[in-house]
Amino acid sequence: MIRFDAEHQRWVDDEADALRSQRQTESARKQRQALKGVFAVLAVCGLAFGTWALGWKDEPRTPVYDGAQPGPVISEPPASSPPAQVPTEAEDEPSPSASSTPPSGYEVTEDSEGFTIAVPEGWERRTESREDGSETVFYEALGGARQLQIFGVEDADPDASLELAEKNAEKNEGYDRKGLDHLDGGEAGAAARLEYTYDSEEHGGTRHVIDHRFEAEDGELYAIVAYGPEEDGDEDDEKEMLETALDFFCPSGAQCGDGETDAP
Repeated sequence: MIRFDAEHQRWVDDEADALRSQRQTESARKQRQALKGVFAVLAVCGLAFGTWALGWKDEPRTPVYDGAQPGPVISEPPASSPPAQVPTEAEDEPSPSASSTPPSGYEVTEDSEGFTIAVPEGWERRTESREDGSETVFYEALGGARQLQIFGVEDADPDASLELAEKNAEKNEGYDRKGLDHLDGGEAGAAARLEYTYDSEEHGGTRHVIDHRFEAEDGELYAIVAYGPEEDGDEDDEKEMLETALDFFCPSGAQCGDGETDAP
């Protein structure tokens, strides 16, 4: 129905307007539905792309080889180390030299008179002054029946020194020479030994004496004299005592035996 619209000052057809409005509404509805479909498709595509991208990122890369085909990896056991060599008894430590350890019943002492020596364990030490101002050192058993006497010698050589020593020894009652020998002193130098007995009132019997004069490693002459009772019938005691003392005798600062300084 056509009528005049006074407000807008125009003729209007209400039926045509209603039909046009209905068409516009229907068109808008269809457009909205189409957009929803597009959005749904885009959402599905985005989800699928995201899933593919995540899966592609986690896939390991295909290894690239330089022509040769990779073979199986074989783990080889580590090479075993050669067994450690067990040192023999001789390799563990050098065996002590003959002068490093005294025999049973002896001990090594560093005497204040300037030498190292081995003496029987438990023996007492005493000294006596000499005319030249030096000291004669005695190591002796209780009561003095057995003794070691050590002192420096000012004579020209061991033989000459023993000649003078024997002249004095002959003054003792019952003096009896057992032997007077020149000895090979080895590396240290010349040596001589006088062995005798005499009667001693002080010790109440016959004394056995071995007087050894020698040139030591420092080039000086020394005397070591062993005393013991002759009536015990065992002269080997004095010989052992003397030989042990000689084996360990070393002047201060000298190199003795194995080349090491035995006395500081």
